[in-house]
Amino acid sequence: MKTDYLIPAVLMSAGLLAAGNVQAHEARCLPSATHNDPCYYLVLVGFTHEPALANEMNGLDLWIKKNVGAPTTLDLTKTIPDFDDDTNNGGAKYVPVDVMKDDTIMNVMIHVLRLKKQTHVTAESDKNVISATMLKPYYGYTMMGPLVQSMDPQFNYKYSARFMTGPTGPRTGDSADVQGVGAYGFHITAMINDETYDEFFVCGQGTTNPTGDAFSCVGVPQKIK
Repeated sequence: MKTDYLIPAVLMSAGLLAAGNVQAHEARCLPSATHNDPCYYLVLVGFTHEPALANEMNGLDLWIKKNVGAPTTLDLTKTIPDFDDDTNNGGAKYVPVDVMKDDTIMNVMIHVLRLKKQTHVTAESDKNVISATMLKPYYGYTMMGPLVQSMDPQFNYKYSARFMTGPTGPRTGDSADVQGVGAYGFHITAMINDETYDEFFVCGQGTTNPTGDAFSCVGVPQKIK
């Protein structure tokens, strides 16, 4: 199966997303056994440009915060802390991870998944996965070493990767049961401060966010008459 509709590359970016785009990302808690906290890391994942359109260059945003306050006691099956709010749950306080000071992000590996439909997957071998393309180093950055800071240290918890979105619907040589607009996912593995994480994020109805918040799936560009 051809995968040349993706042009993989990795890029560190200094700019922040607009507030509307942040809300269109999926937020997720990552537990820490070291800190005995079920939501020690709070991550936000989504497309850099939303809405994501077919056949246009886009990117992955991975934002990471950590809790420097009291461990969260939220019912994480119903809700998670607000990524934009620095104080949550009576003592939990989330601040950006800082790779210039006390934090390390190592061995980052990202695969862009093209999916048949908006359904959460837990393996790249899932029958819903059409293709999995690894994003490769860009401009000399290496993902196997420490995460390279962005140009502005204040925003160094934002990690971006560029790729070309594929066309929507069935294609020649692709499975005939591809439906609707382009459903995408991200398989992200990384070691954050000596703890290893392996997570799958899927757009739209494939989200695992308990409130249903998700990043947008790839849509068809609108024609200008």
